[in-house]
Amino acid sequence: MHLLKPLLKYCIYQFGLAGKLDQFLFRFTQFQQKKANDLYRKNNPSISLPSDYDLYETYQLKYRQFIEDGALAAREIREWTKDYLPEPMPVVLDWGCGVGRIIRHLPLVYPSAVFYGCDSNEERIQWNKTHIPGISFTTVNSFIPTPYSNSIFDLVYGISVLTHIDTDQQVDWIYELARILKKDGVLLLSTQGDFYLPDLLPGEKRKFARKGIFTKSYARQGHRMMSTYHNQTHFKKMVSPWFTILEYYPGNANPHKLGGQDLWILKKMN
Repeated sequence: MHLLKPLLKYCIYQFGLAGKLDQFLFRFTQFQQKKANDLYRKNNPSISLPSDYDLYETYQLKYRQFIEDGALAAREIREWTKDYLPEPMPVVLDWGCGVGRIIRHLPLVYPSAVFYGCDSNEERIQWNKTHIPGISFTTVNSFIPTPYSNSIFDLVYGISVLTHIDTDQQVDWIYELARILKKDGVLLLSTQGDFYLPDLLPGEKRKFARKGIFTKSYARQGHRMMSTYHNQTHFKKMVSPWFTILEYYPGNANPHKLGGQDLWILKKMN
């Protein structure tokens, strides 16, 4: 019975129906959350909210949770990294910022920092520019390089970003993030590890065990329907040319941190 969900998903992907499944799940979720979301919007008319699909695709289609969890994540990122960042004005990049779920709150908990956000989705970047003042937003390609200069950021964080990038692009992106970080700069990333293994079929688990990484492919890089899994050993080896590990929290032992995703706090070497 526990294989039914991943088997069904596998068949949908094999028959090229992932896009239709995505739209069906979006519409179902939109209907399911409509009453609560309408009430939240009515009670909070001053809060800017992106489109329903952007919320669904980048996080969850729950208005209250989008705002409150984003504020909590901002406080957590500040807490997790404060001992490693320079004062008083660290330069921070939200890599894969989507519609600003986290970065819209960071200036409130870290008022001395300078903030940037980037994403490959032009419409989301334009929404951020219109609704989130005081932050520099930039559209980047799904593939490297970014337009940023060498060694300009003290902190780069990417929550649920590597988890939606294809296996073949992973090392390139780690290299690129190292390039734009200052020496001793901090990289905070999340990955899908052992906590998410029940999502995989037996054959997929064997590929994952053999290579240490596995991607459920989708036509669009970065989309929620593309999902990549890392094991601890592979990830450590992948980042080792550029980073040392400051802290590591496996998701199966620390589900309260990132909902089951593994949390990595890394420091750039030379």
